[in-house]
Amino acid sequence: MSAGTTNTNLLPIMRNDYSLDSVCCTKRTLQTFSHMWIVENFSSYLQDPEPIICLSSSPFSPVVGASALTQWRLVCYPKGNYGAASNYMSIFLEYIKGERDIKAKAEYSLVNRKCELTEMRKDAQFSVYKCGNTRGFINYVKYDTLTLLENDTLDDDKLKIYVRITIMDDAITEDTKYQEYDDTECINFTTRGLEGLVRDFSQLLLHSPPKMSDIKILARVSPSQNSNGIIEINHHDSNPSKVTFHVHKLILAARSPVFAAMFSNSTLESTTNIIEINDLRSETIQSMLEYIYTGKVNDIKNSTVELYRCADKYQLEDLRLQAEMALMSSISVETSAEILLLADQHHSKELKSRVIQFIVNGNLKAITQTEGWHKYVACIPDLVTEVIQATTHE
Repeated sequence: MSAGTTNTNLLPIMRNDYSLDSVCCTKRTLQTFSHMWIVENFSSYLQDPEPIICLSSSPFSPVVGASALTQWRLVCYPKGNYGAASNYMSIFLEYIKGERDIKAKAEYSLVNRKCELTEMRKDAQFSVYKCGNTRGFINYVKYDTLTLLENDTLDDDKLKIYVRITIMDDAITEDTKYQEYDDTECINFTTRGLEGLVRDFSQLLLHSPPKMSDIKILARVSPSQNSNGIIEINHHDSNPSKVTFHVHKLILAARSPVFAAMFSNSTLESTTNIIEINDLRSETIQSMLEYIYTGKVNDIKNSTVELYRCADKYQLEDLRLQAEMALMSSISVETSAEILLLADQHHSKELKSRVIQFIVNGNLKAITQTEGWHKYVACIPDLVTEVIQATTHE
């Protein structure tokens, strides 16, 4: 046998003709949940004469799963904790309520004004949290860099802290049915399938021919209307100020209980296959359709107030929650009055509480002098009373 050659007869023979009488599988669940904490007027804590300041978030919990009854909170030292290096902010995760020890790890980030995650720090491995335990980073980020003019971390002097927590459950071994598979084909088909679904439905919304749709939505044209693939400007119709969206009944009904009820009864819309929406701008309707077809909105900050009303009107709960979070992060002296009226009209206690807190926290005089206050709030005595009562409680 010459050098450099291999005798294939000496290689082990790999066979796949074995048989099995039984199979068991050991499983371990990893549950991930997230929370965002907004600290307003953050620079004031850096200017506070107290050498050490401790801030705590409200308690939060996983929405579902075996750990749904546990409670956690974030703890922040804007000017550092004891033992922190000079000019560093400290951040910690505290396990505050639970009946058992939890194996978990956390990933911390700051959300900048562009809604991007920055300053990411994460635990290298899982740790055992006993109730009352606190873990995190003493030297998380240099706080003096947060306030630089060229830095986008602070949005209107608000520090947004985002944490993603992964909980590791105990391993469980159980009998299971045997199913042959090829390791080389072991791909995350669920993720890939969802990505393909979003892509295909986006194409269906943007580029499907009008003849393939079975219903039209008519909306009013906004002064700055820009048409794209899903919009048809009705230049030849009797009303040229209308915009037409070619859509599909089954998709609308599957995503919105309001549309489902509309098409299930003898309504004008189900008979004519035309829905006229006159109380929302066409851009808002376009964003709503993006969400209905793909589960996301590309630019939710474009028309957040009206999109919130739209989501509430058509009972699109996830879209309403996304819009509500965007509204919470956009509260300012100029916008607070309109957001307060919106929260009151749509019975959003959390959003309303957040706006009132902003108003009474040193901004009352400036806000009452804005045009928005006189337009949205001053003419509603009950709202004015609530704000005054909140001021007296401060």
